Amino acid sequence: MATPHTQEKLAVRLPNWLGDTLMAYPLLNGLNQAGVDFTCFGHPWAADIFGATGFSIVADERIRHKGWLARQYRQGEFSRALLCPSSWSAWIPAALAGLPSTGQHPLSSPRIKKDPDVHRVEHYFELGRFAMGGAAKPCRTDGFIPLDPERASKAEALLSGLVEAPFVVVCPYATNLHKGMDKEWPHWRAFINGYTEKPLLGLVAPEDKARFEKDYPTTAVISTRLSETAAIMRRADHVITNDSGAMHLASFFGASVVGLLGVTNHQETQPWFGTYLSGSGQPWARLEDLLTHLS
Repeated sequence: MATPHTQEKLAVRLPNWLGDTLMAYPLLNGLNQAGVDFTCFGHPWAADIFGATGFSIVADERIRHKGWLARQYRQGEFSRALLCPSSWSAWIPAALAGLPSTGQHPLSSPRIKKDPDVHRVEHYFELGRFAMGGAAKPCRTDGFIPLDPERASKAEALLSGLVEAPFVVVCPYATNLHKGMDKEWPHWRAFINGYTEKPLLGLVAPEDKARFEKDYPTTAVISTRLSETAAIMRRADHVITNDSGAMHLASFFGASVVGLLGVTNHQETQPWFGTYLSGSGQPWARLEDLLTHLS
């Protein structure tokens, strides 16, 4: 391990959304490569997506409980918190524990101001650059999240008898709105019902499986843990998604992702690895644009 550029012991409060947590990976990887002593604090699924990294992770459903998190910080004897969320609920536990914080919150010191023209990966990376000795910004040539071989084997078992390679993964749902606007590509139904070049496989969250089976009864679908979902994505010829957690999952685990971006800020949230399509003079790419890209 490299000689650390700081003697601080850092607590990294991970984002609350899956996609943002994945976009924080270059920050965590940079800290690790620099030999920094740090522990991540995140939601339960953080332990699954980062399970093969060797990072110190506290993944707990109580992550939003201010008093609980403050106790974790005190017991860990941390010297500083890096706050990925900008909310009061992220800043207050550090303040209760007497920790200075680096983040976007107005009371963090130093405060890292958000630049909408900068990718969110770079924004999160900036939180820890001081601890990496002023490391260069993260690049887009390497740095995929490692995958546990056991999870890859489980993914193969799930695929067995269900779909044959080569196949294309579709992730047609997005769970939250962007400034009140729908993030789901408007041509999903026409694509899934009409595409015949390769078998399609739906990969969806557990709460969306019944919806998918109703919407697309002739298309195979799997709902499983995130690390196994990532392993299946890596086996696909293409992974087609909205701007969503699924897009960033495919991107950071090295799948061939095609993000369909419409109403979101493309500069800020496009896939860090992979490609994306958007409209020309309109928010969304046309069905024909996607078919041409896949041909």
